[in-house]
Amino acid sequence: MSPLARRSLLAAGFAAALGVRLGLLLSFPGNYDTESYDLVASIAARGGDPYAETTRYNYSPVWARVLVGIKSLAAATGIQPMLLVGLLLLAGDLATTVLVYRMALGRSGPLAPELAALAFFANPVSILISSYHLQFDNLAILLLLAAVALFERAKELPAALALAASLLIKHVTVLHPLLFRRRPGWRGLLPAVLPYAVFVASFLPYAASRDRILDQVVRYRGLPAVYGFESLLLASGAPAWVSVLLFAAAVAFALVRLGRVELTRACLLLYLVVLVCAPGFGRQYCVWPIALGALVSGPGFFLFSGVAAAYLVAESMHPAGAIWLLPGWQGPWFAAIFWLVWEARARAARPAATDADAGKIPATRP
Repeated sequence: MSPLARRSLLAAGFAAALGVRLGLLLSFPGNYDTESYDLVASIAARGGDPYAETTRYNYSPVWARVLVGIKSLAAATGIQPMLLVGLLLLAGDLATTVLVYRMALGRSGPLAPELAALAFFANPVSILISSYHLQFDNLAILLLLAAVALFERAKELPAALALAASLLIKHVTVLHPLLFRRRPGWRGLLPAVLPYAVFVASFLPYAASRDRILDQVVRYRGLPAVYGFESLLLASGAPAWVSVLLFAAAVAFALVRLGRVELTRACLLLYLVVLVCAPGFGRQYCVWPIALGALVSGPGFFLFSGVAAAYLVAESMHPAGAIWLLPGWQGPWFAAIFWLVWEARARAARPAATDADAGKIPATRP
């Protein structure tokens, strides 16, 4: 294929993905989450406490301030707040696309950088979560990728600040700072400690609601008793705490083993462990490994993307007549298991990485 034809096909792919994203966003009817955004924005705009006044807020105070800004912009422009939220998420995915491309330039992955970027931007899971569910996990993941890119260039403080910002937006990256403890001294501790300190400090103005914060933020666990190992354990009559113990043990084991794995792949594998062993589930969880997966690619990435997308179509759009053909939560769960096993098998087939290899800057693609 000639370079011109290749560029034309890539441009068509990105344009088609952008068109689908905009089309879904403009047709999005709203859901429980967008109703919650409006409620929280109203509470925060008048100086209220979103933790004390509603049970529909499970994040740091930062997202509430973002929603207040969106509400003010909507009032000034006449654009619906829901559309502005969707445009913000689209901008976040565009930034992630650029970052995936730039990070892929320094990797010897199976996909060329422009194809890795397209694998993310045109990914149906990313499209559906950002443009037809309006969950903002993608903003936290964008900052996680930025932290990885900065850390690989020995910029520990900027990486730590990016991780802190990621947690402040949405703490779907709450375990990942522990993977950044790869260098000795304070430089090694900074990205593993600072994000948690900043995250905890953000709640100080709401200290009077600490019990509600513990319940709604710290103990939040998605939808319990309907996902993964927990449903199997409950069917066997095991107490509910067993699934939590299993999750904690799996995460602890993963954090120990992943400390010597190249950082991008380690972050991906940690998400897969969480998806397989989590004691609760939300459909937006499906987007967590997508950006990192576009960089690593492989059969697991494509299988998970297809199965999770079919599940999201069933859950979000409820297509008449065909819904019985589409998977429930079991689909993404089994696909995540396959992806995790595939990556572990591929990892076992490669030479063991040294500590220096796990944290060094990758070679630049010629």
